[in-house]
Amino acid sequence: MKKIVFINPWIYDFTAYDLWAKPVGLLYLAGITDKFVRNVKLYYIDTLDRHSKDIREKIKIPKPRADGRGKFHREIIEKPEIYKKIPRNYARYGFTEEIFREKIERIGEAELYMIGSTMTYWYPGVHRAIEIIKDKYPKSEVWLGGIYPTLLKSFAEKESGADFVGAGRFENHLLPLLKERGFEVKEFPVFNNIGELPYPLYSLENTHPYLPFMTSFGCPFRCPYCASNILSGRFFQKQVDSLVEELSFYKEKYNVEHMVFYDDALLVNKKKRLLPLLRRLREKGLYFSFHTPNGIHIKELDYDTARELKDSNFKTLRLSLETGVENLVDELAPKLELDDYEKAIFNLEKAGFEKKTMETYILFGHPEQKYEDIEKTIRFIAKYKVPVKFSYFSPIPQTTDYQKLIDRGILKESDDPLIQNKIAFVYLKSNLNYDEIHELKTMANRLNESVKNR
Repeated sequence: MKKIVFINPWIYDFTAYDLWAKPVGLLYLAGITDKFVRNVKLYYIDTLDRHSKDIREKIKIPKPRADGRGKFHREIIEKPEIYKKIPRNYARYGFTEEIFREKIERIGEAELYMIGSTMTYWYPGVHRAIEIIKDKYPKSEVWLGGIYPTLLKSFAEKESGADFVGAGRFENHLLPLLKERGFEVKEFPVFNNIGELPYPLYSLENTHPYLPFMTSFGCPFRCPYCASNILSGRFFQKQVDSLVEELSFYKEKYNVEHMVFYDDALLVNKKKRLLPLLRRLREKGLYFSFHTPNGIHIKELDYDTARELKDSNFKTLRLSLETGVENLVDELAPKLELDDYEKAIFNLEKAGFEKKTMETYILFGHPEQKYEDIEKTIRFIAKYKVPVKFSYFSPIPQTTDYQKLIDRGILKESDDPLIQNKIAFVYLKSNLNYDEIHELKTMANRLNESVKNR
């Protein structure tokens, strides 16, 4: 029987925290393979796994929170030359290379290793995983897919060491490529949208303290700093009946309590999709604790919506504000008006949410921002006595803002993708100096402490 190993590689960065992270795209491909390929054994190695007993027995990982969030195991490593001036430690996040080697040796040589990826500037972890596999099993084939090669295919093909690099949506290419490589494919369905895909193969994991869930794919908005529409293509929303069926399956099979929305536009078309879904779940007695780490659109938070979220046990709310400066709204937050924020806070509080749960994302280090713009935004949020969360600007290839930086000479196409790191860009390329960065972080921390202690 042939073997395929799906791998979620390490994070190499200045900071990383497990905010309900799972490689959903990779696990969707595993689900397709499991359903349509015969005589194949599937394996899964998640270097960022913090929950499996066999990992926790070998290395010390901070105890996770009850909802599954928590700190990764971290090993400080030498900073690349491009990062030498940044006054932060650089680290590899995830379990050790020794454990990784043990896992691939225990599985034995496989015909195919499929490696997923996310941030472009996390490529060192991707490349290292490929290097280890190719060194151990040089005859095996290694595929690379995900966000990184979709945005930087030429770089990935040249530098990664993978035998095949897949860019963009891959679900309709997977089975024909497996057939070409001698795998026994039962049939070749054409998936017109994410609603037709088999569920992500979460059964490859040992534990399920939480699960990601998507009611939609992509985003109808076109924010200049975001790559959602580049990565996802056409915005698609699943039907309510299929959503109820999927959540019922997860509850029955995994007995999961915490469900994490990965949607980029959860509240869009809410009256026909999300709100009926939540009512149906309550009617069926299907109860979860819901979380929204991606942020939700403030403009959609009327009182009725806020009440539905509260009644359905939404535990973590992240609000997407971006900026509190009027003359930057059109540039940085085209999907809202500042008055929408006050209305949203009022409606959420009236519905029963505590203000300390209304953490608000603001952009930090965007090329259009100066120190005083971020300071004003923090003070704007402070008026409402809710916590603030910095969303560090990262220049994402193929986006409008990335091209502006190229046109202005701030970045070059030939730059190492490491400069796209959100911390690196803020320290090395933004309008902020080191003292200003520290002052703004201190200001935000004081606000958050005051909200926490209320």
